[in-house]
Amino acid sequence: MVIRRSRSGCVRLTAVLGVGALAAGLLAGATSPAVAATPTLASTPYGNLAEALQKSIYFYDAEKSGPSRSAGRQPLDWRGDSEPEDSKVPLTAASTTNQQPIPTEGTNMSASFISKNKSVLDPDGDGFVDLSRGMHDAGDHVKFGLPQSYTASTLAWGITEFKDAYVKTGTYDHILDQLYWMNDYFLKSTFRDASGNVVAFAYQVGNGSVDHTVWGPPELMTHRRPAVFATAEKPASDQASGAAAALTAMSLVVKADDAAYSAKCLDAAKALYRFAKASPGLGESGGYYGSSTYEDEMSWAAVWLYQATGDIAYVNDIVAKNASGIYTGYMKKLISDVGSTWQNIWVHSWDTVWGGVFAKLAPLTKGVIADDLNKQYWYYFRWNAEYWTAGAVKHLGNTSGDSFLSASPAGFSVLNTWGSARYNTAAQLCTLVYRNHAAEDPEGSAAHGTDLTRWALSQMNYIMGDNPLHRSYIVGFTAKTSDTYVQHPHHRAAHGSLTNSMFDPPQHRHVLWGALAGGPDDGDKHKDETNDFVYNEVAIDYNAAFVGALAGLWKYFGTGQTVTAWTPPAEPVAKNFYTESKVEQENKQRTQVTMRVHQEQTSPPALIDDLSVRYYFDISELVSAGQGIKDVRYEVYYDEAKSRGETPVKITGPTLVSGTTYYLQGDWTGAFYGARDLQIGIIANQDTTTWSDHWDPTNDYSREGLSTSKLTESPRVPAYRSGKKVFGTEPGATASTATATPTVTATPKKS
Repeated sequence: MVIRRSRSGCVRLTAVLGVGALAAGLLAGATSPAVAATPTLASTPYGNLAEALQKSIYFYDAEKSGPSRSAGRQPLDWRGDSEPEDSKVPLTAASTTNQQPIPTEGTNMSASFISKNKSVLDPDGDGFVDLSRGMHDAGDHVKFGLPQSYTASTLAWGITEFKDAYVKTGTYDHILDQLYWMNDYFLKSTFRDASGNVVAFAYQVGNGSVDHTVWGPPELMTHRRPAVFATAEKPASDQASGAAAALTAMSLVVKADDAAYSAKCLDAAKALYRFAKASPGLGESGGYYGSSTYEDEMSWAAVWLYQATGDIAYVNDIVAKNASGIYTGYMKKLISDVGSTWQNIWVHSWDTVWGGVFAKLAPLTKGVIADDLNKQYWYYFRWNAEYWTAGAVKHLGNTSGDSFLSASPAGFSVLNTWGSARYNTAAQLCTLVYRNHAAEDPEGSAAHGTDLTRWALSQMNYIMGDNPLHRSYIVGFTAKTSDTYVQHPHHRAAHGSLTNSMFDPPQHRHVLWGALAGGPDDGDKHKDETNDFVYNEVAIDYNAAFVGALAGLWKYFGTGQTVTAWTPPAEPVAKNFYTESKVEQENKQRTQVTMRVHQEQTSPPALIDDLSVRYYFDISELVSAGQGIKDVRYEVYYDEAKSRGETPVKITGPTLVSGTTYYLQGDWTGAFYGARDLQIGIIANQDTTTWSDHWDPTNDYSREGLSTSKLTESPRVPAYRSGKKVFGTEPGATASTATATPTVTATPKKS
């Protein structure tokens, strides 16, 4: 195994060279709980598979980057448009003084490369590239390359295998929307010359080391987001071929219904594959998603391209061998020769897609390549599925002894405790795909395929809540009223912190519908804590095989279950804007008051620059003493916005309301989110006759109800947005707190 940095900035384990055992007994990456158990094969779903499938797809709406709301493609009312800067990434070269692999702004391309290819990279000459759309990776907001291309190809794979399940559960159009969103991004990211050849491919937007310093919603981000490109100078064939696989899979999914888009995707995929072959090498990761090898992604792209085109050259790229039977194609990275006893103990995942390669290669090459070679690929495919069952389904022919992955005491197969459920559901998907093609396996049987999928059902039952904790690892889903679901996924947007803290608020503001949480360890333990990214991470690659597995399980075990249309419920009405105030000091000369305006619009979050508050006061006592408003002045003692380097609050007034009632108004014209304090003093001059003080704070409208010891909610200090009252009451009004929430938002400014 190799140690990589995680989405959250901590280390994680990733696969090396496919993480396959070179011999049957080498179980690298497997776990060994103190008391292991053999899973019991299931025949009855623990929960409603259609409901789980419906919810699982909504997770991807939470992950959409770019103008999802303005495009009319955002069903979650707590997510809005985000990262507008991705549509105008500056086409600037990497700094010569900063040689980090992932820049903090601009691109990683050299100035000479940009100059040479300016007409391709920037045909309109505006100095920017449009890399909008696509998906955030996890609870963070970087658009990482391999997880996203893996996600798109794996989601499409599920559709090609189980389309009818999506159609009958009412989820087909929804899953297509997610795939269009991702593949539109891949197409934008592919820059081709007049001959159709790829010159550059953008595979990452954002810098993980910068992004991970912020814990808040993506709509509020203000830091610059660089773009990372694969070029002939900076090869990244893993990234380019991963996207080629995704685009090819998409072309097959929509071929019958959207022929023009299908052809566009396939044409781009072929070009990306040629580009990847011509410039072999691994892309940069910045320490987060570095690929172990590129041969598996190249094979994944090639097998999809073979399915789409029928061109046997793509298969030969994978399995070519010399006269001695030594592999010379991509397979050589994994298996030395056709007589190898290699067995795959890993599984289809963002870094290592060999599991998926064999799952497609075996059925696609039957009758196309030599029978003995095809039979070998079926063996690799089937053996891995059997291995995952922890002994519940024996290896056919018992050719490998008793080599199986270990299961937890409650029977959950655990490959790695970091995100155990995402690996487990990927294995489920592979077993379900196997059952789809079991009749084609020369050494398999329909009964064997059924047993493998009964194991998959037992594992999904566990994930749904049939486990010692009675906890569903699907956010927002429970099968039984006595069960609970994960409440604290490691996800910035769903958590909705105003203070850049994982612990504030203590409860998530939003339900992250359908997200697959990391899952239990090999002892069936789990921590439902926001800051625990080992147990409670969520990510687009976690859900990718999970969605397909649910569709496959519904096909084989869920057809008797009720299918009811489900959409996310409306968010509870929130108090988006309100004020708190406190009297700091008061006497016959002045009132000194702190006003805190709260800007907590969360559906969706926004930086807002048009808020104001009013403090109403009465000067009847001054008038009685022969004074007037000209004897009143104000001073600003603290302006939090100014102290943060934001636009200072603008104070206007005193403004007459009627009679002897006036107000001072504070306007925040600098965009912010959260709360901002303003402390002012309202000061009355002495009269010039007796040189006496006459200020009386007790008759002031906004003073009533305020504490002198702590900030308290202050409806008599009303708040306004664009001049429209959104909280509190004015003098003479009978209405209570206003609830109007305008939807116009300020555009986040770059830092």
